[in-house]
Amino acid sequence: MARWNMELRDILSPRDGRPRRPRYHTALAAWALVWFLAELPKGGYSWHYFVHGSALLFSGSGASPPGGLHIYANYPGLQIGPVAFLAAQILRFLGPANGTFLAQLAMMLLGLLILHTVERAVRTARPGFAQERGPLRTTLLASGAAFIVVWASLAVHYSHLDDVLALLFATLAVRALLTDAPALAGICLGLAIDSKPWALVFLPLVMAVGRTRRRHVVVWALAVVALAWTPFVIADPGTLSATQFTIVNEPSSALRALGVSTPGTPSWDRPAQVLVGCALGALAIRRRRWPAVPLLGVGARIALDPGVYDYYTAGVLLGTLWWETLGLRRPVPAWSLVSFAALYLAPRLTSDAAVLGDLRLWLVLLLTAAVLLTPDSWCADIPEFDTPEPEPAAGPASRRDDGGLVPPLQRLRCEQGPPR
Repeated sequence: MARWNMELRDILSPRDGRPRRPRYHTALAAWALVWFLAELPKGGYSWHYFVHGSALLFSGSGASPPGGLHIYANYPGLQIGPVAFLAAQILRFLGPANGTFLAQLAMMLLGLLILHTVERAVRTARPGFAQERGPLRTTLLASGAAFIVVWASLAVHYSHLDDVLALLFATLAVRALLTDAPALAGICLGLAIDSKPWALVFLPLVMAVGRTRRRHVVVWALAVVALAWTPFVIADPGTLSATQFTIVNEPSSALRALGVSTPGTPSWDRPAQVLVGCALGALAIRRRRWPAVPLLGVGARIALDPGVYDYYTAGVLLGTLWWETLGLRRPVPAWSLVSFAALYLAPRLTSDAAVLGDLRLWLVLLLTAAVLLTPDSWCADIPEFDTPEPEPAAGPASRRDDGGLVPPLQRLRCEQGPPR
């Protein structure tokens, strides 16, 4: 437990002597406050799902049909994980009006925590860009500003706590892997899935871990998922089959642009999102481009989802931020700004459903092609996540028994040079 506490402190707090609040942190915090206040008057659009679901889960065993451990079998419309319901239960009892304002405030602050965690992860993996001024600062400021706008829509307007937690835990999992905390990484991946089932698309990150650490990530992730979901399956086996929740196939969806014209959600749609997202993530790992896993997973959701909600965009912009800061040789905010324009600005400039659907689809296709087909010379030389045990002196290209280069993080630091 003490080791996990130290690992968690290292993930959330810098300990390298650099200033804790550079100027662009203050600018992003002020920008977040502006958008929090702008979205607040019309906020809480979906919070009632979390209020209703948490009440059913924790005190609805006498409802008709019963809730409790039967909630997922009897209420398939609640596509929300038990961890999100637990957090909602706490929030709605801590604040007035079922905790609406407290939840919105907490979720908005978690967006800033995500940006901070991404920055710490980049400084860990790419110390050559650790200076405040330069490409990293520009990318964090520009991409972060766009991210905050759509995050406010997710956290304040829609108040989708499950998506917030899924993206937060996925971010913490990446940071944990980069700090060589495989058990904590597995726990975070499991909690992401326990918050929102579509977070299964982040599982290919496990494949980027060297075999000496991979089993720890897998075991802990499976344990956390089993601990959260097994009681529901045991109490009501119908939980496994209660996966169909039909939403309208919007005229401006990428699914329509693909030629799927059914009025509702096709029966194959949800599994296809997870399978395609995982397959693309695995391909990115094979191409040694693991920072693109979140982007490709969320992109599969955008391309195959019948909905066009703004809160989907937050996952895309988080994915582009990971790719721009860790995947590219020189950090640049281009893909975040393009995605922001296509997914957030375009619907406010035109109501042409066909144009909007094509924009959503082509954006995902272009992002996928950019990740998988970009020349290696444009991509950062990102190492495996785990750092091996010390070995006898060997040449710079020596390999471990499991095939990984030795030692990965030190090798990357040497190639990029010391911090400036």
